[in-house]
Amino acid sequence: MGNKAIANQRPTLEEIEFSKRAGTVYEAERRIINAGGFSLFQRTIDDPMFLDDLLKFHRTYVPSALGYAAFVKWLQDNKLERRLTGGGFEKQISQQETFYRKFYGRKFKIDRGKMFVDPKRLPAMKVGLEAGSVNFFMVKASPILSAAELQMTRALYFFMKIIQPLKSNGFKIWAENGTSRWTGLTLEDLLKRGVPVEPEAFNSEAFKQDWSAEEVRVITQAGPAPMITSGLVELVLTSDAMDIPANQIIINKDGKVVELDDRSYISAIAKNVRVISRDEEIILASQIFVKDKTYLAPNTWEWRRDVVSHGDKGTKPPVSVASAKSNDGELSLNSGGASSSGSLHRLRFAL
Repeated sequence: MGNKAIANQRPTLEEIEFSKRAGTVYEAERRIINAGGFSLFQRTIDDPMFLDDLLKFHRTYVPSALGYAAFVKWLQDNKLERRLTGGGFEKQISQQETFYRKFYGRKFKIDRGKMFVDPKRLPAMKVGLEAGSVNFFMVKASPILSAAELQMTRALYFFMKIIQPLKSNGFKIWAENGTSRWTGLTLEDLLKRGVPVEPEAFNSEAFKQDWSAEEVRVITQAGPAPMITSGLVELVLTSDAMDIPANQIIINKDGKVVELDDRSYISAIAKNVRVISRDEEIILASQIFVKDKTYLAPNTWEWRRDVVSHGDKGTKPPVSVASAKSNDGELSLNSGGASSSGSLHRLRFAL
């Protein structure tokens, strides 16, 4: 094969940027080489330009994320492991590995090599752990998936793969069938439509003035809900408390302690507070139930990061924000108006 054909298979800039998330230069280089489809030996012999590119990358490379070992060291150096429930970071990961095996098979493993943490998240993690607002590193994980499973959104996948089997053990969902929700959506449709967005996606002032219109804009820009991927491994720092307390210290994405005007989703967005998404809620609620047959948020309402469009159902307003509550021993996967701020509303962070 000639040099021109090989050169055309060079990794794209996007692939190179993705590779920089790796914890070491060797892992980053491996990803870049694999993206081109050739072994290091053949690429460097057949394409001198590639060798020059690779050497330049090696000389200038600085990891932009902490790998598993580096992150554990950061936790230990900052004396933060004692802030975690259940005996430390690795123990939390191992316990979740055991949890996932109930649904994915006894050979399933959480690949620590895919576990990376953006350094920009560290200040918020440190403040949140020290304040006691968060205490649990939850892992979103999936095995190798079938073609049918790859057609599911993340929220729907984890519901079908984890919560559905738990029903035989007594796990109950409010209004699982039909369209009892004010949105007119079935539960499956709700899980397909929820789009998790970051606080910075909103214009906070516009959101205060007309939350419905601003939400429509954000949903339009965000596009469809994210689909599940094979071999997913994502780390989320949150709280595993059944109910978030009313005196919770609120931490935003910048690692600042903030005061909210009220407990609405609007106020959370205004202060750059990031809460867990619907798929993360499903995983956390399942883990809590498997542990001791209790439900997430039995006495409080909690906001989720997902925004939902349902104007085609003739609803007013045409959009809403995902929320959760456990009513009478049933988990309610619902949504509501972003301005709601009753005394029982809570924010479960995702740092």
